[in-house]
Amino acid sequence: MLIGVVAFDHGFDSALTTVCDVFRVAEALRPTVDPSIPPIATTTAGFAATVRTAAGLRVPIEHRLDERGTEALDMLIVPALDALDAPALESALGRRDVRALRGFLRDIGTQDGVKLAAACTGTFVLAEAGLLDDRRATTTWWLTGFFARRYPRVQLDMTRMVVASGSVTTAGAAFAHIDLAINLVSRLSPALADAAGRHLLVDERPARSITAALGHLAETDYLVTAFEEWIRAHLAEAIEISHAAADLAVTRRTLERHVRERLGLSPAEVVRRMRLQLARHLQRTTELSTDAIAQRTGYANASSLRRALAKSPG
Repeated sequence: MLIGVVAFDHGFDSALTTVCDVFRVAEALRPTVDPSIPPIATTTAGFAATVRTAAGLRVPIEHRLDERGTEALDMLIVPALDALDAPALESALGRRDVRALRGFLRDIGTQDGVKLAAACTGTFVLAEAGLLDDRRATTTWWLTGFFARRYPRVQLDMTRMVVASGSVTTAGAAFAHIDLAINLVSRLSPALADAAGRHLLVDERPARSITAALGHLAETDYLVTAFEEWIRAHLAEAIEISHAAADLAVTRRTLERHVRERLGLSPAEVVRRMRLQLARHLQRTTELSTDAIAQRTGYANASSLRRALAKSPG
């Protein structure tokens, strides 16, 4: 998974570095959790060779959007602009580099397969490009009124720190960049997200939106993590979700609700995703036959595995 993180001139330093650090820690821990989880890499993205952050750090741009577009990127994250009030933000949105990004995002839309995410004032950039129209989204709490007036078509939800709507994810105020990054890691693996959170000492941080609703990191759902671990132990078998729920001492309905709330997927979809992750990992790292890989990943035969892989490329 290659994640492009946009770097702005005069951008919040922590907005850029925090996101990159969370993904870097998650990648370092990935082999200890499960090496079949897809690798995570980040690259700085933008329109100039180098940018200078608000604190004066020089950041080389590794992925030039004006030259390469979204080539090879699985996700593009827009971090916060360095603006603390509405007038400063309005000025920042009019800067040449931000206008270029807005136009770029408007052109690519959400149709090219690249997922989009933003946090804090970076959510305004997605909204300016029209990508939050008719979607649920959140933003930074102290600019809620300005956001709502400027983008009336956005379904603003200030009850959650991180809001996912289709292929677009938004997060709240400045330190919500941590919540955003951990949430995105969780899409690959709840266990990996929890491990990264523990190592970064942020899993019990009281992340709060304007309504004091606890954010993702304060909502760590250990039932979902336990379900992931249960799946890994039973991947070679014919998995029944009802059996998983019984082993975890909950009802199937409870398990379904927790998994959907955290991952936006059904338990069966999580099983399919993890089977394919392991199958691809074994293809890359072993000389096992397709039949042998099918047996290890719970598919009836090689043909079933091939069909599953063809339906879900990547």
